[in-house]
Amino acid sequence: MLRIRWFLVICVVLTILFPLTADTSSSTQQPTEELQPRFSSAFALVHRAEAAGATREETAGLVVLLNKALQLSEEATRLPGSETQRVALLAQANETLLRVETEATRLEATASQRTFTNRVVAYVSGGIAAFLATLSYMCVGHVWRKYRVKRTFQMRISPKVK
Repeated sequence: MLRIRWFLVICVVLTILFPLTADTSSSTQQPTEELQPRFSSAFALVHRAEAAGATREETAGLVVLLNKALQLSEEATRLPGSETQRVALLAQANETLLRVETEATRLEATASQRTFTNRVVAYVSGGIAAFLATLSYMCVGHVWRKYRVKRTFQMRISPKVK
């Protein structure tokens, strides 16, 4: 009885989710063939910029531009007869992708430099912290030895009382 109930629950869930996934998969279209290599290179440059250390806020603008270029490409694909409008939309998409590529290259260089600077600062500050810790350990040891010597010389010998 329990197996039949689980089977019915799974069937209902799949029946509900299948039309939702079918709608989303049919609405996403591939960019036109002319711009496909440009999309790939722009996406790769954005990914390299993110891997170099760019933050999400910095790459968000590039993602918006990529989505805009994809939208322009889809509009150009949907236009049935007007070749001039199609060419104009593809030119806009190409210009947007060029902007994405240049901005991603600049962002990659900036993020790479920032990451390098952060690493150098971390290592240098680690060395300085280790030096200061060693110096303080030596000073505390010196003060402690002086204290123990002083306490030793201040001791009084008292006779043992029976």
